Amino acid sequence: MSLRSLVFTTARTGRLDQAGLLRLLAVERARNADLGITGVLALDDVNVFGIVEGPAEVVRDRVREVAADPANVDVQVVLDDPIEHRAFADWSMAFRTDDPAILALPGFVDLFDPERVPGPGSTATRSGALLEWFLRTPPGQLSTRRSTRPVRDRILQASIEVLRDVGPARASLGAVADRAGLSEEEVAKHYQTVPVLLASTLATWLDQVIAPFAPMAVTDGTVAYLRRLVVAFAEDPALDRLIVSSLAPAADPGEPAGEAFLASYRAFRAGIRASLEHDIVVGREPRTMDPAKGAQQLLALFDGLRIQNLFDPEPDVAATFARAAERLRTGWSEPYSS
Repeated sequence: MSLRSLVFTTARTGRLDQAGLLRLLAVERARNADLGITGVLALDDVNVFGIVEGPAEVVRDRVREVAADPANVDVQVVLDDPIEHRAFADWSMAFRTDDPAILALPGFVDLFDPERVPGPGSTATRSGALLEWFLRTPPGQLSTRRSTRPVRDRILQASIEVLRDVGPARASLGAVADRAGLSEEEVAKHYQTVPVLLASTLATWLDQVIAPFAPMAVTDGTVAYLRRLVVAFAEDPALDRLIVSSLAPAADPGEPAGEAFLASYRAFRAGIRASLEHDIVVGREPRTMDPAKGAQQLLALFDGLRIQNLFDPEPDVAATFARAAERLRTGWSEPYSS
């Protein structure tokens, strides 16, 4: 069996909190064990360094998945070498922490311990030498890789990070400028006001969350697709907080950003209607269902449950959505009366 060692770097669009890091450790460790992948994933601030070892096509597929994730930007494969023997016994993960419970977790390795002394063989391989370089380099210097991204993209990604940290009420052009490594004047050249910036941020953020699951609408149907989106939105509640905060400017005819907020919603609604039309064609939904009314009903449920979940979180909001959606589908089997 041909083995390869791939080394990649990337920058995430936002920092994972401790709970997110622990979920990532558990999920990726189990999956990589099933795939026969060994290596390490090190996260420092938003900077990520990964080594994956295993069968050639398997490790390349895993790196392609990393590159396809909208949460990762500037994904670069810096090494792709054939190897005869693995340098890692299993797959592990490293990030900065001093929590004893995390330090004792299977699969966690404390590479960022300031008293850590690299082993004598740590630079014996090219991948090991690159890992030591990553661990020695301050996060701020690593983040400069992102400066080559277009300015508007940098601003929007920085805006998403700020919104995750402080929410829309406390977001400002200055805070976004600081996060993007730009001056406030530079940000204002592209987005003159906070509402205008937030409207563009919303469109970008929605696309990042929705795009990976869009094929489900064709393969599994509109209801299954929306149920998966309920989960995705619940995992990143900062996006729903932005959506709720956009309701006022969207309804204000005097707000220049209002139409941009509405455009994002109308585009999503049009996509749901088209998906329901496809469901009818393939026999997934009854021909008695009016796609326009069906989209209106599904989105009322989809939006309402997510807003409610912000204030009164449910343990399984996706199951609640699925049960309510099934009741709607029962009604679709009966002709609409005017």
